Amino acid sequence: MMRQVGRAFTIWAKRSAVALAALTMCAAAAPALAQVPLSDAPAQSQVSTPAPPASPGADLTADALAPTDEGYILGVGDRVRVVVFGEASLSGDFVVDSTGNIALPLLGQVPAAGLSLQAFQRGVQGALVENLIMNNPRVTAEVMNFRPFYILGEVARPGEYQYQNGLSVLNAVATAGGFAPLANQTVVYIKRAGEELETRYALTAEMTVQPGDTVRIAKGAFYILGEVNSPGEYPYSPGMTLRNAVAAAGGFTYRANQSRAYIQRQGEPDEESYRIRPDLLVQPGDTIRITERFF
Repeated sequence: MMRQVGRAFTIWAKRSAVALAALTMCAAAAPALAQVPLSDAPAQSQVSTPAPPASPGADLTADALAPTDEGYILGVGDRVRVVVFGEASLSGDFVVDSTGNIALPLLGQVPAAGLSLQAFQRGVQGALVENLIMNNPRVTAEVMNFRPFYILGEVARPGEYQYQNGLSVLNAVATAGGFAPLANQTVVYIKRAGEELETRYALTAEMTVQPGDTVRIAKGAFYILGEVNSPGEYPYSPGMTLRNAVAAAGGFTYRANQSRAYIQRQGEPDEESYRIRPDLLVQPGDTIRITERFF
């Protein structure tokens, strides 16, 4: 009995010694472990996930994310050909009326003004379905005649004219009989359809007109007063100098001061004094005053 107790005590002592040695080794290693930095971030997986394939034609640029242009915008006066496939009685040529609608058979008034052709087509298709006329309609729309444009001001025949695709301002002026004698041929004022104010543009060969535009050609005359033989209003032409303006007015009188002129530019409240020189240009709307010279 005593031998068994002694043997058990010996085994317990050996195990306690081993445990004490292990605790001593852990305590010695603790300072080194404390110096290893720990990261809060989760471990990154080494397996990469493939990116989803880009859709065909996708372009992640600002232009690609911008709204797309659906084309010509319908307006009052446009004549539109509507074709409903398989339904000749619903097809035909229709005009956008003053309310901005198109009256279609069986449907009545369908909104059109302010919509693109694609949006108008979708509206007709939706109306056919909603009114239980067709289940799966196919509709196309095409502009047959654009709404007219208007030209006012210094042209021979101001008025309303039929728009032609690609019409330029110079073509529009020619359609209206050309410039009037006092027309300003350097700038044009255009009020686009749907806008409240007109905008001033340089009159170039590339300047175009759009359906529904109101084009205004302003007067381009200049006025010359004082010591010239024929004071009055005269037509302006691009590149005109002050000497050209004096010549148009019959030249200087014998009392004229031929070295200095006073010019009030259009829109300016006061006139300014200018030395007369060969390169002094006149502008449309100028009022030129030639004074007497001192003897």
